[in-house]
Amino acid sequence: DEQNFKLQPGDEIRTYSQTVFNSVRTVSIEGVVRNPGTYTLKTSMTIKDLILEAGGVSKDIFRYKIEVARIDPDKVDNEIFSETIELDMDNDYTIANIKYSFDPNPGGVSVERSEFELKPYDYVSVRPDPYFRMQRKVTVSGAVYYPGIYSIRGPDETLTDVLERAGGLRPKAYADASTLTRNDQIIRISLNQILKRPRSNANVVIQDGDQIFVAMHPNMTQVIGEVAVSGVYKFIPGQRVDDYIAMAGGFSMDAEKEDVWVTGPDGQSKHWKRWLSNPKVKDGSVITIGRAKEKEPFDKTEFAKEMASIMADFVQIALVLSVISNQSQ
Repeated sequence: DEQNFKLQPGDEIRTYSQTVFNSVRTVSIEGVVRNPGTYTLKTSMTIKDLILEAGGVSKDIFRYKIEVARIDPDKVDNEIFSETIELDMDNDYTIANIKYSFDPNPGGVSVERSEFELKPYDYVSVRPDPYFRMQRKVTVSGAVYYPGIYSIRGPDETLTDVLERAGGLRPKAYADASTLTRNDQIIRISLNQILKRPRSNANVVIQDGDQIFVAMHPNMTQVIGEVAVSGVYKFIPGQRVDDYIAMAGGFSMDAEKEDVWVTGPDGQSKHWKRWLSNPKVKDGSVITIGRAKEKEPFDKTEFAKEMASIMADFVQIALVLSVISNQSQ
């Protein structure tokens, strides 16, 4: 071979890496993978290979939507920035809609494959299937026959649907004091009215993580604020607001008798107008009596000074008017 010549003293041989002549090609991945970013494209690299190199998926979803944005460096088109390919991937990283058979040897056995081979500069997006989620759950506790955690059946399941699955309310349940907690916030509901009219707008559509608590009768009423002895008193059916204020020793000296509020077991507060109505108090209610605004004490000395100042002003005005009158004559 003419190129295989004999070396001579002083000759220098240099060996260059292949990457000097062929630049490293890359592919990128983003979405629900643990380590999104750009990776070196390897020979016959598939989407599954890339996802594994990126640490796998970060969410436990049964199916994923894959989008591959592909560009061809040899083709420049101002109208088309990239070609997009949409694929479905199962949770074992196999592509559901890319299936074909190949036979590596003539006369051999045909093997089915479900892989998608990547090309240089491919941009892969991995998105979770929006229609698949793990079970959505709601917790039911308190005075029902079968308390526990229930999986929500569908997007339209309501509060009464779940309570029916829990066996309904027990005989000593107190619907008026029952609560619904969502995102750590108590939502005031009128469960008694909802149970009477489950098809009304008052019924609540259940969401994932909701907590339903069905209370028992507390058999007590609380009186707080400006009364002689504030505290918790036994609930007596038929008793009215003024009856409980009397139990608490009546209004205190500092009470504002027109500032009385009754908060029912469902959390709704009403202003008690003692000259117009005297409603019966529900079990578990709270009666609050406000304090009268403080009035400044009457200061006789200060009053005398102000009156003297006013009289002096009147005298001065009278003198001025008298002078004006004499000058005009």
